[in-house]
Amino acid sequence: MKIASWNVNGIRARQESFCAWMERTRPDIVVLQEVKAAEAEIPEQVSGIDGYLKFWNASTFRKGYSGVGILLRHGACPDPAMEIPSFDVENRTAVLHCGEFTLIGTYVPRGDGDAHYAVKLRYLEELRSYIAELLGRGREVLLVGDMNVALRDIDVHRSQNKPGAIGLRPEERAAIDAHLSLGLRDVMRDLYPDRKDLFTWWPNWKFARERNLGWRIDCFYLSPELAGKVVTASVDLDERSSDHAPIVLEISDE
Repeated sequence: MKIASWNVNGIRARQESFCAWMERTRPDIVVLQEVKAAEAEIPEQVSGIDGYLKFWNASTFRKGYSGVGILLRHGACPDPAMEIPSFDVENRTAVLHCGEFTLIGTYVPRGDGDAHYAVKLRYLEELRSYIAELLGRGREVLLVGDMNVALRDIDVHRSQNKPGAIGLRPEERAAIDAHLSLGLRDVMRDLYPDRKDLFTWWPNWKFARERNLGWRIDCFYLSPELAGKVVTASVDLDERSSDHAPIVLEISDE
């Protein structure tokens, strides 16, 4: 099974690039963040992609803000069930229950300003509790998406590793560590433990992307059995239409 995640930074602005990328990549599941559109505003070119079930938690909190979605290839999942969990805020969460596993697609709040930073920490704690409950019921879990936290110093270019910066604060990192303490594996870092250039987002500075002055904030966190089936995990650096690169995971079905 091929699973992808991509913060598209506006599906209307990215519709042609997204559809071309889907044609090239052919994922079984793709999780989107920052759709920035109500469901009625999803371009027909995207909503009409053949062979996929579409599920949107689109932009109703604020026009042109946030929004996530899941596209599931027909036949890839037995008896799929989609959910927007009760802890969701600002259209940031979409859940797919598929056989014995649950995929949680997330766009974690960035946390600008004291009030929104508190929303971020509360969201991460409620997300952790939700995952703990799923694991307690014996389900395998994939947490996928834009975490808006660079977990370790190696996950941010040294030019941007500034104490107190949002996305690098001890409380945020501790919140992600609390997820990992449940047994989830950061499979990209497991595969590439020492790579210092493994970034998924770049600021809008001149030549920041060309110089790879980035952050690794788009992640796959998997429960142990699923993590043991990972074949590859990669960043699609060829797709450059958004400020985030897609990330792609392949899991063996054996």
